Amino acid sequence: MSYAISIPATGAHDVLERIDLETAQPDRGEVLVRNHAGAVNFIDTIIRRGEMPEGMMPALPHVPGVEGAGIVEAVGADVDGLAVGDRVAWIGPIGAGGYGSHSVIGASYVAAIGAEVAFTTAAAMPVNALTAWHMLVNLGRAEAGDSVLIHAAAGGVGTMAVQIAKYLGLEVIASVSTDKVAYARAQGADHVIDYRSEDIVARVAEITGGRGVDITLNPVSGESVKGDLESLAPLGTAVIFGFLAGPPQGSFEEDLARHFQKSIAVRVSDIYTYFGAKQTAFHADLQKVFDLLGEGVLRPTLTVLPLEEAGEAHRRLEAGETVGKLVLSIA
Repeated sequence: MSYAISIPATGAHDVLERIDLETAQPDRGEVLVRNHAGAVNFIDTIIRRGEMPEGMMPALPHVPGVEGAGIVEAVGADVDGLAVGDRVAWIGPIGAGGYGSHSVIGASYVAAIGAEVAFTTAAAMPVNALTAWHMLVNLGRAEAGDSVLIHAAAGGVGTMAVQIAKYLGLEVIASVSTDKVAYARAQGADHVIDYRSEDIVARVAEITGGRGVDITLNPVSGESVKGDLESLAPLGTAVIFGFLAGPPQGSFEEDLARHFQKSIAVRVSDIYTYFGAKQTAFHADLQKVFDLLGEGVLRPTLTVLPLEEAGEAHRRLEAGETVGKLVLSIA
């Protein structure tokens, strides 16, 4: 038998409850992982509130959690490079059950981890680090000497983006709230903007001598995208990967056309597009970020709670009380 924290019905953070369930077995190309840690993401809270876009809401009851770490307990047919007893981290689709003791995951989405890596640290990596790497390298085409504006730079993705950007040789401008300025500097940001008291567009212009930045990474969206377009240098790229302030506002006629002569690009990044469309490249990048973890390049900031306090984890995440990543320890 397995156990998990489930969303039985939509509601506040206190609706989460523990359940027992049968342990699934891996099919061809899959492995069964005995989870020792699972990570908490905003999508988990959106599902719990019942606010997923039309057609994307999973059936309830639902075990949340799309990433975790643990030990391989069983291996399906046609799986190479993984064996029972291996220490691994994984990323999976909605329904992967990271808030539970066991998950069945496609082998392409599993990375081996070293004995020196704590399961809680490993569980914090896949979504955030891979999202940051994908946006900077695959979408933003970052090169040494480029500059990047990272919104919400004290969050899970933001922390990884700052560290990866510095590894790649970029000049990093971090945008955070007042209480997280020191944190962003500690992660390696070259410049930090307090968005509550400073005008982001004006500060970017000041920092870059009016040129603008080559890349922006934006999980806020809403009206903030217009500011990103203003802040882009010629041939720059704005990458949108979230809608914390609602869908992006603006139009081609009023906004993109205004910056036509800068030849800018606007990309949207849903890591699951990459997940489904290019499995081989996805797996290579997943292993790459774990290599960077082993080298000490990536240093995720964790808040660890026991699985039974998943509701409290949701409350903290929704209240904006955390920096870095919230992780659930699974006994």
